This record gives sequence, C-alpha cells and structure tokens, in this order.
Amino acid sequence: MKICKCKLMKTIQTLAFSLHETVLYLDGHPNDRRAISYYNTQNEKLQNAVAVYEENFGPLTANGFRGTDEWTWIKGPWPWKYEANVCEN
Repeated sequence: MKICKCKLMKTIQTLAFSLHETVLYLDGHPNDRRAISYYNTQNEKLQNAVAVYEENFGPLTANGFRGTDEWTWIKGPWPWKYEANVCEN
C-alpha cells in the first residue's frame, strides 16, 4: 500500500493542532477525565503517524533522526519547506 506523504502530513498537522488545543483546555480543567482520555488517544495517534512518516520519508525534526553512518537530517528539502509537501497526483 502506497503512503501519500501529503495526506500523512495533513494528518500529523491536524493531530498536533488538536493536541495543542486540548492542552490549553486541560490547563484550565485539569480534572476533566474525558479530556485527558481524548488527549491520550490523540497523542497516541500522533506518535503513530509521526513514526509512519519518519519511517517512509525521513525525520520531521532533528530529534526524529535515527542512524549512525550519515547525518541525513540535513538532506533536503526540510519538512516545513513548500517543496517537501507538494502533492503529486
């Protein structure tokens, strides 16, 4: 099964936004168990999506680098650059 880089990146961005908003909510409502459960579920989905992305397309951040022979993080384009996220249809 071919993985679409653009769709996966959009999923990662959506999950990251959702987590950020949930953190802001939890800062004001630290005992909301449903929100904590939602956070944990979304966080697991984000971690899985990032793992799939990095396995197929390389690290999203320097912290995602896994290797010993060559520092491949510097090979472009950088994940936040437009050309790294152009969808090929």
